[in-house]
Amino acid sequence: MTATTVSPLRRDRVRPAAPKPRPDLRVVREPRPRHTLAYALVLIVLVGAAVFGAVSLNALAAAASVEARTLDAQVRAAERDYSMLVAEVASLEDPGRIRTAALDLGMVPAGPARVVVLERSLPADGAVAEVFDGGLDADPLKPLLSAER
Repeated sequence: MTATTVSPLRRDRVRPAAPKPRPDLRVVREPRPRHTLAYALVLIVLVGAAVFGAVSLNALAAAASVEARTLDAQVRAAERDYSMLVAEVASLEDPGRIRTAALDLGMVPAGPARVVVLERSLPADGAVAEVFDGGLDADPLKPLLSAER
């Protein structure tokens, strides 16, 4: 055998050359131990809080709905009472009922209408107003209390 030839046994022992490192690859370390119990407890607390909040909001909405129904029933009853009172007032204001009640009390129907005409003496009518002359029949305190003093 010559020195330039490699035996088949030796060929198996030759290591291939290491590949060049690629810049987009990096060495990965061992993964850190994860705290799955802590994560599970945090998730359980968050889910429990969300469920409690949803149930609480649902209970508040149900209470508000019951209160709204109660108020609606009270409004309907008040409107019914109001319409009954309006009808009662209308029946009490009936002129025929008032006339019958007046006759039952002993009142008599009014006679024919009469017009009373009063004599007026206003400056707009051309009349002259009387001037205060300080007569004896006048109130002695009136000049003291008047605005012309």
